[in-house]
This record gives sequence, structure tokens and C-alpha cells, in this order.
Amino acid sequence: MPFYEHPAFAPLTIIWGAILLLVFIVMLFTYLSRRSKDRMLERLAEKGQTLSPEMLASLGNGNGRSAGDKNPVSSGIFLMCIGVALAIFFWGIDGFSNPMNGGDFLPVIGIFPFMVGLARLLGARADRRDNNK
Repeated sequence: MPFYEHPAFAPLTIIWGAILLLVFIVMLFTYLSRRSKDRMLERLAEKGQTLSPEMLASLGNGNGRSAGDKNPVSSGIFLMCIGVALAIFFWGIDGFSNPMNGGDFLPVIGIFPFMVGLARLLGARADRRDNNK
């Protein structure tokens, strides 16, 4: 039997297709927003207007993030929540079986964003200690 006739092929195709579609839509809107901001800056520069530091900060730092997204504590907590959500999601897909007792490895995927978030939290704590000295 070819792989595309397997009973699990259609649901997996729908799930991964939806994920890819969401990623594409987010990237498209990020690109359009960045392009709009760049065009506005070009128009202001052509008119010879000066840009205040507050205005530049509100426009972001060029990578799609605003100036308020630089807090490592909030991004660390956000990544940890994503890790837990991924682990629960993949555990549910696995049928809530025990991954350590012959279950699937999918829930372990959530450890990657969780550990990155934990590293950002620990880094923020270390920076705070250095700033206090």
C-alpha cells in the first residue's frame, strides 16, 4: 500500500498543512508591516523631517519586534509556556500514553522551547545580579 493511501495520511496532511499555512501568513504580515514602516521612513526622509528617538523606538528595531519585546523574563516565560503547550499537545496526539513506558517520543519535543525559555530566565537573573553589583 502506498504511503498516501494510509489511513493516517489525511489527518497528518491537514495538521501539517495548517501549521505551514499559519507560518506563511505570519511571515507575510510581518513582511508587509516591515515594508510599510520602511516606506514611511523613506517618505519622512524625503521630506526632510527629523525623527525623534521615541518615534524610532515605536517603529521597532528592524526585525519585526518592537522595543518592548526585549525583556528576557517575559520572552522566557512565553517560551516555557509554548514548551508545555507543545508537550501536552503531542502527548494528546499520542493518546496520553506514558512516554517513558513504551510511548511515543513526541511529547519530549516540548522540552526544547521550555529549556530555551528557562535559559532566558536564568540569563535575566544573572544580568540582574551583575547590574546590582
